[in-house]
Amino acid sequence: MTSTKLRTGFTIVELLTVMSIIIILMSVLVPGLARARRFAKVVTQKGQFNEISKGLELYRNDHQENYPDSGATDSCSTPNSYCGANKLCEALLGQDGMGNSPVSNFQASQPNTYLFDLCYISSPTLYTGTSPSRPDLAASIRDRNKYTDSENIKAYRLQDIYNWPITSGASFYTPSAIFTANDGSATTPSTYPNAVIGDVFQKASINATHCPARAGQKVGMPVLYYKADSSKIAHDATTTPPATPNQNIYNFDDNYAITKLGCPWEGTLTTHHPMYDDPRVFLNAITNDKVTSTPRPHNEDGYILMSAGWDGLYGTQDDVYNFAK
Repeated sequence: MTSTKLRTGFTIVELLTVMSIIIILMSVLVPGLARARRFAKVVTQKGQFNEISKGLELYRNDHQENYPDSGATDSCSTPNSYCGANKLCEALLGQDGMGNSPVSNFQASQPNTYLFDLCYISSPTLYTGTSPSRPDLAASIRDRNKYTDSENIKAYRLQDIYNWPITSGASFYTPSAIFTANDGSATTPSTYPNAVIGDVFQKASINATHCPARAGQKVGMPVLYYKADSSKIAHDATTTPPATPNQNIYNFDDNYAITKLGCPWEGTLTTHHPMYDDPRVFLNAITNDKVTSTPRPHNEDGYILMSAGWDGLYGTQDDVYNFAK
């Protein structure tokens, strides 16, 4: 009687075959998973823009049908300008995260005076003095409005995001006196509030030197905000520098100060954003290709929200906007 010996293992050829199949499958699936992950982030970012847009509409209803101004308050030659990204954050959440004051002139009709007419000069202490021209300065904190949910829309100080000093700005988490006026008069502030809304991509980490309590926490790059200027009619995206910068519906300089800050994950201020180096990058990105008669931007009667996207760089292909490209 002949006995048969059963084989209990795999041959080298079989193992190599299975391993080859696994490697092939991984090479096909991993890039697909990475693309799916990035797409999910873009969808989440669009959702954040939707929440911000709801807040801006509520703000507009309370401010004579005006969206917040986005123009840089001071010179754009330094990265300390109080610009569109800062103004978006203050409009929705207030300077201290406790809401926008109804007695502040934070509206398009007076873009350069609202900073100096707030009902409080030290967060969260309310201004309680009297002023013949502004008897309403002592408004209740209960009257302030948050136009979006600060649990879902995260705000951060610029000096907590970047690895180099941001010399101007008191804002969330560290209340301090901002204005020197005590009678409601317009006075040049010693510092500007510099809180910004972070996007969902969380490319940067909180700086350990500036904010040790939250060191290493991942945060998003600032969401840039540009308001359309209804008095302008041009959209020049071809000339360097733009031939009619003061006539463009959207002004690149509104957030020039943020793009000049570079990449916070670097040890020093070395790499500039592509959009900082050439304003045409921004202007071309917001050009509405569906309009062929004359160059026009998207959202020419509203505003533009911009995220730096997955790579954290403004002016690259993965940037996310509040319009469909």
